[in-house]
Amino acid sequence: MIGFHQWRLSLICLQTAVMLWCISVLPAAEKPTDKTENSQSPLQAVKPILNHGPTPLPAALLFAELDADKAARMTAAQEKTVNQLTAELKQVDAEINQLQTELKEAKQKIKTETEALNAIQQNLKDSQNKKPEDSQNKDQTDDSAEAVKLKAETLTRELNTLEQQVKQREQSLTEKQKQQAELKKQAAAAEKQLTEQRAKENQFQEFVKLFREQQPTADPERFREVAAFSHSRPLYSCKIDASGNYLLAGAQGSAFNRWDLVSAENTELLGHQSWVRRFDVGHANPLLITGAYEGKIAWWDLEADQPKPLHLVAAHKGYVRGVAISPDGSLVATGGNDCLVKLWSVKEAKLIRTLSGHEHQVYNVKFHPSGRWLISGDLRGNLKQWDVETGKLERDFDGSAIYKYDTTFHGHIGGVRGMDVSRDGKYFAISGIGEVSNAFAGIGVPTVILFDWATGKRLAVMTPDDNFKGTCWGVRFHPENDFIAAVGGNSSGMIWFWKLGEDKPFASVKIKSVPYDLDFHPDGLRMCVACFDKTARLYHLGPETPAELAAAKKTKAKKK
Repeated sequence: MIGFHQWRLSLICLQTAVMLWCISVLPAAEKPTDKTENSQSPLQAVKPILNHGPTPLPAALLFAELDADKAARMTAAQEKTVNQLTAELKQVDAEINQLQTELKEAKQKIKTETEALNAIQQNLKDSQNKKPEDSQNKDQTDDSAEAVKLKAETLTRELNTLEQQVKQREQSLTEKQKQQAELKKQAAAAEKQLTEQRAKENQFQEFVKLFREQQPTADPERFREVAAFSHSRPLYSCKIDASGNYLLAGAQGSAFNRWDLVSAENTELLGHQSWVRRFDVGHANPLLITGAYEGKIAWWDLEADQPKPLHLVAAHKGYVRGVAISPDGSLVATGGNDCLVKLWSVKEAKLIRTLSGHEHQVYNVKFHPSGRWLISGDLRGNLKQWDVETGKLERDFDGSAIYKYDTTFHGHIGGVRGMDVSRDGKYFAISGIGEVSNAFAGIGVPTVILFDWATGKRLAVMTPDDNFKGTCWGVRFHPENDFIAAVGGNSSGMIWFWKLGEDKPFASVKIKSVPYDLDFHPDGLRMCVACFDKTARLYHLGPETPAELAAAKKTKAKKK
């Protein structure tokens, strides 16, 4: 019993010592010094943010109506195409029937005239073999033979002409039949496309009806794929423009891709000579600015039928890894392998200011919604906040949890792979790989770090709730801050959803391939991901339409 009391007394003393250490150390860590000292002191997690619940999304109806109207116009255009092909096919059918009738008549005439010619020639032969009794009869016979010969020659010429006409008509018939076969093929394809287009229009109309009945909310539990856009190479970056018309993506190639979300038509933007890893689109205008591994940035008119670079500027020595357009559209920020951050005039495509301070490759840049600040992140997770107007470094943040130098393989791994700032400007998040155990194999934990903008303090370190290994390549705040979404993987792909301030996801979904980027549609219900399997996928988090529910029920019944 004495031994137990001594042990208990020792434990109490140890607890007291720990408490005294916390009292003496923690206040010192929180004591403000200067604007750059925050990153050197321990980051203090704060109380989790209260979940405000799902937010109604009134803009979703507007976007659904725009999509439905566009789909209706496409259906009308496709119906016109089908009608035109049907009319052309009907015309060709009539021409084929006419040719076949003419051929039948011509062949019958050839047969009749051939028989007549044969009879004439036989009569001529018989008359030549018959000897006339006197000279008068001989003269008459000669005259008659000449007439018969003349008639035979005339019939022969007519037969030659008819045979030529038959040959020409048979050739025309063959060509018309080929045209008929091609038109039938085109008409069948157009009919199929019209059927698909009508189904697509009905789907958009169902969303309109659904959203008119009740304002929708985004719920990751309803996460499902609604469209897929195929490419020839792995995709590494993606965004949906502010109009909600286009899904934009960069790939392992110099061509940049613009898919129409309603028609699924892909337009390639050609101008770079290397991969486009980062890009951004204007918030209030159809401006696209891309950054490539060749070190150049390009300006594009996003809505042009066949966009060409408006400007192509050498921006960095080495890769351009970060591109961001300011909220007012006047500036574009870039970051690159030369460890520099640069600010450019959007209107003039000229360099305004170079921001030096990073000691390692700059992986990401992002403007604060106020437009006053810019944040940049590098290979080692170092984050810097810059005053846009003066170029002054305001403060540093510590994101080193997503970086490691592997002493075994002597390699750097990690960095700010993804970055986003909430629309209200209260929070920002970075993503990458943490707790790395093997840099060579990329074995670590996908990690998102959430910061409070006002205090600069860390709110949460967010990781999967299982033993999943890999990198978190992209992170985005939901437009209404209902949750944070992130994508990543290694040998397989995942999408995670966290509530703000919580360290474990409340929902996660395994997808078909490793996703390297994501973005939310401005309606707050749809999100796109760029995948390594050469596919850009569009997912929906809103309520399901009756058609979707019926299809899901049918699929479930088949599985049983």
